[in-house]
Amino acid sequence: MKKLLVIGRTNVGKTLFCVRFASYLGLKDLRFIFEDSDGKTGQQHMSVREAERTLSDPLAHRTQRLQSLHIEFPRGKDNRQLLLTDTTGLSDGIHPEPKVRQAMAQTLLAMSAASVILHMVDAYELGKSVMVAQGEASSLPHSTWTDLDEQVVSFGASHEGYVVLANKIDLPGARRGYKRLSERLSKHKVIPISALDGTGFREVKQHVWRMA
Repeated sequence: MKKLLVIGRTNVGKTLFCVRFASYLGLKDLRFIFEDSDGKTGQQHMSVREAERTLSDPLAHRTQRLQSLHIEFPRGKDNRQLLLTDTTGLSDGIHPEPKVRQAMAQTLLAMSAASVILHMVDAYELGKSVMVAQGEASSLPHSTWTDLDEQVVSFGASHEGYVVLANKIDLPGARRGYKRLSERLSKHKVIPISALDGTGFREVKQHVWRMA
């Protein structure tokens, strides 16, 4: 089974993307497999709307465990399987809450076992920062792009299935952020998406299918 991991900073839209992308792939009844950082596991069935309401939240670090969905799809004469996993948002520095620190460590550990890494970035926030930032055209504002992001890119570069998702492309100014991100990460595939309205899901599906 191919493992598909969605990573990124807090509040970039990872959970909403996972729920709506699973729905886009045909899932109606979502069976989540939860895994806490201490190894405890559990399962819960939800509708798409229920998952959006209960799992997606604007508060930072709402997700504090791995949340996975098993997806089965036909590929030729066979049925292929994916494990789509939502993760705890990453942040700079040492978080003051031990549970959040453990959850972020769990996310980083999961990266090493993933077949496909979807690195989600907030194109809207980047776009706002680019408007006031100074510097070369290929640079990214330090306020929204730090060493943490560079480390994720460096790690992802070693994975054939690594791709960057520039989320919130539906918002004003996000295209500006996407353009600057594409210039900075010219050696990597960057897909503009909207977890809210489904923009870019077809391109993400094509990328995932090639890896499956």
